[in-house]
Amino acid sequence: MKRDKAIEQEIDSMRGLLSLVEAYQEIAAVRMRKVKKSVLSRREFMQGLNEAFGYIAFSYKVYRESLGETMKGTILNTNGKTISVLLSSNTGLYGDVIRKTFELFEKDLKGKETDIVIVGRMGKRFYDSSGMKKTYIFFEMTDKGIDEENIKGLLDSVIDYSNVNVYHGVFKSILAQTPDKTNITGEVLKIEEGLSGYDARFLFEPSVERVAEHFEKQILSLLFEQVVFESGLSKFASRMVSLDQAAENIDDRLEKLDFVKKKTKHKDINSSLQSSIFGGILWN
Repeated sequence: MKRDKAIEQEIDSMRGLLSLVEAYQEIAAVRMRKVKKSVLSRREFMQGLNEAFGYIAFSYKVYRESLGETMKGTILNTNGKTISVLLSSNTGLYGDVIRKTFELFEKDLKGKETDIVIVGRMGKRFYDSSGMKKTYIFFEMTDKGIDEENIKGLLDSVIDYSNVNVYHGVFKSILAQTPDKTNITGEVLKIEEGLSGYDARFLFEPSVERVAEHFEKQILSLLFEQVVFESGLSKFASRMVSLDQAAENIDDRLEKLDFVKKKTKHKDINSSLQSSIFGGILWN
């Protein structure tokens, strides 16, 4: 009887855990769809903005050449330093994409001179236990969706750097989330490098320098935010897969417990029958 009661308690516990996992899985699915919609809509917007920036950057290049100056690097006045940003999470249940992203981050930082920003408590935990001693700036960004306030603070911390590398998860498909490194400033350079086809003339107010610098900051900001959204999309998709696997494992455990319960019940019935038969024999 004690064994029967223990089995019943474990079955109830597994069923409660399954309900909880399925609820978390549904929440992750809703958040994934919301972030995915934002990512896709921003891609189209970024395409048009990049084209506008191309015209401005080309005009700025022509202006510098008209003054007998050679344009080197980007338009922004930056500090000449490199910063590496790790995008992780505050909680677990995101599969292995957070750990793999940290491994890429850790491998890439060895022997390099760079400032460090870590986003999320899981990334902080990995870093603190890795043995790396370099100081870092920490941001705690919510896992629930788009944290605009902290994204702005994070952006303010990296905007003055000449080289901004962001380590994050990338959404390939529902079943495939991979770690990646995006050089945000490198993406801006790619836009500036493809300027040879622009030949239109524009009038800039208050000056081409001011307009160009403003647009480059906006481009850099939006590229950075896009990477943050891509990271969120990969996390929610990874959580869905992880929770789906957990649900399958719980179902398997429930099937085994149900089999054990039936087996125990049959054993008790057989034991009762044997006692009855044996008792009848004694009376006879």
